[in-house]
Amino acid sequence: MLTGEIDGYLTYYEIDDFTDPWKEPEMVLLYHGLGRTVDVWYGWVPILARHYRVLRTDYRGHGRSAPPRVGYPWSLETLAREAKLLLDRLAVRRIHWVGESLGGNVGIQFALDYPDRLASLTLCSTPYRYPGAVQDKVRQWSKQLQQMTVKEWYLYDTATRFDPDKDDQQMIQWFADLVGRTDVDVIRAISRFLPSVDMSSTCPRVQVPALILHPGQSPIVPVEDARAMCEAIPNARLVMFYDSSHHVFLTRSEECAHETLRFLGAVS
Repeated sequence: MLTGEIDGYLTYYEIDDFTDPWKEPEMVLLYHGLGRTVDVWYGWVPILARHYRVLRTDYRGHGRSAPPRVGYPWSLETLAREAKLLLDRLAVRRIHWVGESLGGNVGIQFALDYPDRLASLTLCSTPYRYPGAVQDKVRQWSKQLQQMTVKEWYLYDTATRFDPDKDDQQMIQWFADLVGRTDVDVIRAISRFLPSVDMSSTCPRVQVPALILHPGQSPIVPVEDARAMCEAIPNARLVMFYDSSHHVFLTRSEECAHETLRFLGAVS
């Protein structure tokens, strides 16, 4: 379904609710990472939607949400604001935020900008800050995307996101097809601000309980950064998937969803 205007743009969202009809469930917002769409949460929705209303949205320039106009001010603050405007439109007062990768960074920003709208924060494969080598890699993305399609770019560096020797090849191909439909200018624009993302000064200001789901084999988010994030957020718990790649939200979706469900049950 399409909303009306959110900050002047049409924004796609889906709501799944399989809770008991006589109850008034809380809402969970699932917020994807760079290049993804609401479709990547297919393994989470059946588990969470039996207990919560589950809202998924394609954020600006992704999936079925309208692309931005020239000069769109890409930032964590802008994306958090659009999420807040979507909640306003749906008359949702408060949500549990579940974000993967960049979606977790936007969630942290949302926690700072709109603390009264947030009940908890689940961060999956979320960068605490980008180490120097990763910053250099991300800065190369824009140049690479001048020479190849988004799908080719994604498959070119599959090992950054998946374990090519262990993870399902058909899943990797499906995911690359999905990401490949994202406008190249959107990927390039976001990759320009990503290297400067550093949550080390903002995490201590998060006021809600947090769950950190961390893949131990992620080349983007080192284990020591996940531990630093857990220590920085006042009320945080860390769950490690030591043998998993960066896209653990997909490769071990059911386990991640069950961990999230247990966490939500404890804080709701």
